[in-house]
Amino acid sequence: MTITADSRIEKKIPEQNKTAKKIIQNSCKYCDSSNIHLHQIQEEIPHKGKTLKVTQQLSICSSCNKEFTSKAQNILNDISIRDAIKFADGLLSSKEIYEARSSLGLTQEKAALVFGGGRNAFSKYERAEVSQSVAMDRLIRVCLHHPEVYAELLRNAGVEITKTHLDSIQSTTTESIQNSEPTSFSKPIQYSISEHHTRPLAHT
Repeated sequence: MTITADSRIEKKIPEQNKTAKKIIQNSCKYCDSSNIHLHQIQEEIPHKGKTLKVTQQLSICSSCNKEFTSKAQNILNDISIRDAIKFADGLLSSKEIYEARSSLGLTQEKAALVFGGGRNAFSKYERAEVSQSVAMDRLIRVCLHHPEVYAELLRNAGVEITKTHLDSIQSTTTESIQNSEPTSFSKPIQYSISEHHTRPLAHT
């Protein structure tokens, strides 16, 4: 399995686009030469008895032939590794979390209110600074596929159900959500989740 930082990260979020543009350092760390070139290599990362092949970025100086990584390259390399591990574990990637939140009509701040994790949680998830928990991952998936659960979470978080939220819930009409009674968490809602159903990120 190969996950390339370029294809998964640069198209996603403006902050990461800025990072990607700064990936090539202007001069060599060792000899100050400006004759440096960007390279990609495949590294094998052991994870839970498996070997993950992850694309990593580095720079090579043509003057002294030494290899080094810039700060921006280190950031993208860490992102690539984290997303590869999440892929192997069946979790949503940082890009998919961004897409899921957008599909649900939530800002990062409101997503944190609805799903928990702290005020800056979704900012960190979407920049791949940290990985979401299995429980968080499952809850996001449930809301994408079960509008009645999503509507209940919005209510319990004190988030007003707006037209944006209603439009995002494709399989439930505006009237059915507005007229539905709050679901008691003492009566578990029945649903099924396939932990391995990670591609594509589909809505029903």
